Order: sequence, then structure tokens, then C-alpha cells
Amino acid sequence: MYMLNSRKMQVYQWFCRIVLHKERDKGATAVKKIKQLFLPENGRILVVSDIHGELELFEQLLKKVKFNKNDYLIINGDLCEKGQNSMGTVNYVMQLSANNPNVHVIEGNCEALVDELLSENPKLVDYLLARKHSIFHEWLEHLGHRVDENTKIQEIKTILTRNFAKEINWLHELPTLIETDDYLFVHAGVEDIENWQDTKREVAISLPAFFEKSHRTEKFVIVGHYPVVNYSSEVSANNPIIDRTRKMISIDGGNVVKTSGQLNAFIIHRTSRKDEFSYTYVDPFPVCKVVKDFKAEPKRSGSIVFPNYEIIPLEKGCDFTLCHHPSTNQMLYVKNEYIHKEDNGKYTASDDVPCSFLSIHKGEYVSVIDDRCTGYSLIKKEGTLGWVPKDTLDLMR
Repeated sequence: MYMLNSRKMQVYQWFCRIVLHKERDKGATAVKKIKQLFLPENGRILVVSDIHGELELFEQLLKKVKFNKNDYLIINGDLCEKGQNSMGTVNYVMQLSANNPNVHVIEGNCEALVDELLSENPKLVDYLLARKHSIFHEWLEHLGHRVDENTKIQEIKTILTRNFAKEINWLHELPTLIETDDYLFVHAGVEDIENWQDTKREVAISLPAFFEKSHRTEKFVIVGHYPVVNYSSEVSANNPIIDRTRKMISIDGGNVVKTSGQLNAFIIHRTSRKDEFSYTYVDPFPVCKVVKDFKAEPKRSGSIVFPNYEIIPLEKGCDFTLCHHPSTNQMLYVKNEYIHKEDNGKYTASDDVPCSFLSIHKGEYVSVIDDRCTGYSLIKKEGTLGWVPKDTLDLMR
């Protein structure tokens, strides 16, 4: 079940991104590490972002898409941090790229944390004290060291650069952006300026909500970084979103960051005539068989997403409460277990929460996100989230 502390941690994550780079904002310079890449006219380009240390999921995804040596694989930043095996993920991708010239990796804001280590930013210690899962913790624990309130950044730097110089240098040297004839691959986005090459590096790796902005390039800009589910208050879905008119593609499925997140693979099918797009995903949730048809009610729609959690309860029912959502002016049915009363008397959704039902058919298989609420279970079907009655699912399997 979604918990309030996950929302607080999410807000803190944004705070960390700002604080760690705050001191450099005034003197921020344009992106310098731009990698030029030629893509063949025919073949597949696989784009994955925000793996966040979930190596097993990444391996499952490569297996699901049947990744082979003829494919191009572009990892669009954030290999590490937040997940449970950042060290293994970085080692795996380093080996993968060393053995396959078609594998290309760019930096995200998580990889850029090595800059804070090398520049001896003391705020990195504060970050590590608040962050349970980090590649820095994994490296240090591998050597028998731990971070506490008395740890100095110079001490961490000395230990890690002495023992993990190869990995640190590899992360430090990753390009910020990959440019091809038709695409720009960048973790967070580019600035809406005449010469996109003048985009500041900090913007390229940490700009939030790029899909709500614009750019002036003539190429598709493909980004991760900001979970796609945050963009819609109508349908709660983690699948990549594509705007062909504005030439913007956002692919972050919220892996690790969102309780219902998934790891997406965005696939560019190149032909001499026209590129086509598709996608698939993997997630860590149990799969359940549908044993009874259920048709969703159209009035049960909408969702509550970061950062607009405030709600005003109006009419409480057995399972859902009709609420007014001030930020969108919608009337939403919020699951009772997901309503939280703050100390100031106001009400909030305890985290991102779908308010819609989902139609399902007997014989289908769906992912179960939360089956601990009364009466209904939260499920995912083809990347879309919604509620269904518990008796429609074979929850005993």
C-alpha cells in the first residue's frame, strides 16, 4: 500500500537534486559532452532509462525484447541509485558496452553524483545519510566501511577513488547527450533556445517535466528522468508517451521511484521509408489470473499524481470517498485507505493513487499492485492502473 513517508522521500529526492547542484548553478556551462552517433537505416534502437540499480529487471527486459548484437541499445541515464544493486548494474553495463559497440550510455543526475564526490561536496554526506540505497553505500560496504554523522567527504573520496577508480572514471566520462540525424537522447531535456547545444548541463540531466515544455530542435528529443505517470490526471499509466507534432518522447516508467513503477523499453524500428515506435516493459509485481469479467464505470476515472495530493472529502462510502481535487477541479473517488489527514486538518492522498476502475476479462493476466484494501484490488494491465473487485481475481495463486 502507498505510504505517506514515500511521498516525503520523493519530495526530498527533488530537494537533493537541487541542493547538490545549487552551488554550481550561477556558473553552469553548456553541455560539452555531446556524442555523435550514426544509426543505420534499418534495424532496432532500444532505449531504456532510469534502471536505478535494478539489475534483475534490466536483464529481464533485455530478454523480453530479445536483445541481440544487431540491435542498438541506448541507456538514457540513471543506471544507479535508489535500487538495491547499483554496483552490479554499473559493472554489468560497463561490461556490456565494452563488449558491444552498439551499446551507448549517457549520464543522468544519478551518475553526476560522482562529480560531487570528486569535488568533495560535503552535502554528499548528507545525501548518503538520507539515502538508504546508493552505489556509494554499496562500494563502501563492499570494503567494510559505513557512512555516519562523523564521516568526512574527503575520507569517502580517498577510499572510493583508491578502490573504484575505473568505475568512477567511467561514470564521470559518460556523455551528457547523444545526437543522431533524427534524434537527441538526453536524460531530462534541452532548453527552449535557438541553439539547443547551449543547453546547460544541469538542465540536461535534471530538468523536471520536460514533456510540459518545448524545444526548437528539428529532431525527436527522447528523455527519461520524470515519471510519465505524473503528466496525466485522467489516466494513470506508466507507458512511454509520444508527441509526434512536438517531437517529444518521455519514457520513464517510474521504476523504483513509483510504487507501481515499471522499467520501459522504447523501441525505434528503423526502415528506409519511416521509423515506427513501440514499447514494452517489465515490473516486479505478482501476476494474477482474471476469473470474472468486470466492466469499468466511466464515471470512475482520474488519478492523483505528484505533486498535487490535496483533496477535500465530500461523501464517504464503504470503499471509496467522493473527493474534490482542487488542483484539477475534478470530482474523484479515492480509495478510503489512501486518504490521509494532515496535522493541519487538511486531507491528502497518501501518495500517487488511481481513482479509476479498470475493465478486465476472464482469462487475462494482470499485475497486482495492492490487494490489501477492502473490497477492491489495485492492478496494472498493459501499463495502466486501476481498481477491480477482489472476486474478479484468483488472488490465491
